[in-house]
Amino acid sequence: MDAESNRLIDRVRLEGGAGQDDLHFIERTLAQLFTQLDRFDPSQVDISIRFKDRGQPGMRTTLDVRVQGLPALVGVSHLEATKDALNDAEAKVLSQLRSHVSRNASRRTRP
Repeated sequence: MDAESNRLIDRVRLEGGAGQDDLHFIERTLAQLFTQLDRFDPSQVDISIRFKDRGQPGMRTTLDVRVQGLPALVGVSHLEATKDALNDAEAKVLSQLRSHVSRNASRRTRP
């Protein structure tokens, strides 16, 4: 991870079911998201992660990313394996982020 990504991990707020012991795992798992968020000033980014009923059937993983100037980006997964669930939620957030960024870029390039 580069210096910007390391600064982004400091912007992660761990909520229900996630603890400080998970930070390294989260940093590795969300590498694609952190790469995409490198274009923003880390002080404008807030990330929260929540695992409801972690490790149990019906687990719900929520990844909530707030970037100043963009709508809330939320990915929810119901997969039971923690890594798979976090990857699934990340993919949903990345899709939203790319959509918003490309929409904003197309607005700027219009005459």
